[in-house]
Amino acid sequence: MATISLPFPPSSNTSYLLLEPAMPRFAGCCFLLLLLVSGLDLAYSESQCELVFEYFPYCLEFLTGNYYKPSRRCCGHIYKLNRLANRGLGAQLICWCIEYMVRGTEPRMMADRISELPTECQTHLSFPISEWMDCNS
Repeated sequence: MATISLPFPPSSNTSYLLLEPAMPRFAGCCFLLLLLVSGLDLAYSESQCELVFEYFPYCLEFLTGNYYKPSRRCCGHIYKLNRLANRGLGAQLICWCIEYMVRGTEPRMMADRISELPTECQTHLSFPISEWMDCNS
């Protein structure tokens, strides 16, 4: 950084810091790099969610209350997601993918339907289903 002394009041000994011309450019490049990296991370995460985005929508008709029971295809996909939760993607990522997919959509998933899903599909859930859940816990 450069300093400059100006010969006018408040005193002749006051120094002012000036930024080098390259500093704003460097800061801008760092900011753009940060945006690029975070965007790549989001795209990478979305690509990891591909199977969840493919399988889970078959259950939304039941979970939102449009159908009285889940389809066989929904139950088959819940079985596949359980296997992925235990042996592949992990429960935390599946939870995050479901939240990402359904947050803010209408109609909303019904809590009683979420709790009925394992019974209706004669299975268990190895991952949480919710629109607003802390997937880290």
